[in-house]
Amino acid sequence: TIPMSDAEQQAALARLMLDRIEAKKHKALLESELGSAGRAFSEIGKTLALIDAPNMVTLGAPDHALKEIDKAPEICSLGRVREMLVELKDVRERVMSLDRRAKASGVVD
Repeated sequence: TIPMSDAEQQAALARLMLDRIEAKKHKALLESELGSAGRAFSEIGKTLALIDAPNMVTLGAPDHALKEIDKAPEICSLGRVREMLVELKDVRERVMSLDRRAKASGVVD
């Protein structure tokens, strides 16, 4: 292989750092959205678990469950959550790869 010039090395390092920053931002966004979905699913699950409880007229009422479902973020379809989890898995692997490359390049500790 032909050695890179200093300018090419600097450009490659800059691209690496920008890719790493963008991947980390994307990872944080996915984790935040999945956390929101998880909290919504938790509330829906609590309501549904009480649906047949005779003493829990308010919390176990179908109307309350419907309200919890209506409050859930758009991302709460199981298909969308699955897509996001697959994407998060890929993004985490990319971040780890970029971190290794950045450390090998001496850019980060």
